[in-house]
Amino acid sequence: MAKLLCTIWALMLNSLNVFIFKTCFANAMEDDYGEPLTTGPPITSFLFAAGVYVIVVKSTLFPQSFRKPNPMLLCFYEFLTTAFFLEFSIACIWTPIDVLMLTTLPKAICHTLQDYGFNEAAETFVANKSSMAALSYGTATTFFLLSLHVTKTVDYTILTEYGLTTFASCLKTKLLQKIASELPKSKQNRRCPCKPRRKNRSKSRSKDPKS
Repeated sequence: MAKLLCTIWALMLNSLNVFIFKTCFANAMEDDYGEPLTTGPPITSFLFAAGVYVIVVKSTLFPQSFRKPNPMLLCFYEFLTTAFFLEFSIACIWTPIDVLMLTTLPKAICHTLQDYGFNEAAETFVANKSSMAALSYGTATTFFLLSLHVTKTVDYTILTEYGLTTFASCLKTKLLQKIASELPKSKQNRRCPCKPRRKNRSKSRSKDPKS
């Protein structure tokens, strides 16, 4: 699995709209005038990116059949790979979904209502964007929760049986254990037990008895 301490920075940069591979996905996230295509709440993009991040962290980013590089290089590789996956998923997966829910679908519903003569209902639907924003928020939240469940990051049975406090405590414990397992462990200098020195045995020379 990818290391949390190496990849979490990619999620933080993504949430701050700092993109490393922006030139690769600029056309997928902006219109002809340079304006962003996503019009939903920013929290929805973060929830979707967090769900993708959970899947990435639970995956093996570096092929096991390859020779492992230096730990620092491997950490940098995992960071760049995670950043690429996050930016790709936001640009090529979430942005089209966001445009569909907040732009394409409302226009289609509005035209349908107008065709059937419900002009007032169409105007009310277009003016009130809270319903479509709620749909976007619900979709992103559902994806995030499902990613936690599919990757076995959390066990929702603890939430249903023992309550929110125990569930949050288990999450905290797992997170701390994950971080502790990735921290460099101090190697104790173990001295090999010294071998006992061989005592120089004075060889007693056998003297011939005088006749």
